[in-house]
Amino acid sequence: MESPHRIVYMCEVCLRSSPAAELCHGRMMIECDAGCAGDDCTQPITDSVGHLLTRAPKWWVFRHRRAPLNATR
Repeated sequence: MESPHRIVYMCEVCLRSSPAAELCHGRMMIECDAGCAGDDCTQPITDSVGHLLTRAPKWWVFRHRRAPLNATR
C-alpha cells in the first residue's frame, strides 16, 4: 500500500505550519504537498555532482502544488 501524501499548511511570513488552513499575518496559509515519507521530494536540491544547492526540501522550493522540478515559473 502506498503512503498518503502529507499535506501541510504554512504561513509564508513566519513559516508556522498547521494541519489545516488558518489565517496568519492577515493571510491564509498556503497548502503544501510534502509528498510521501522517503519520497524524492523530501530531499534537498543538489547539483549534478551532489553539492547542496539549498537545505530546504524540494517540496518547499516547489511548494505550490507539486510542480515538476524542471518547470519554469
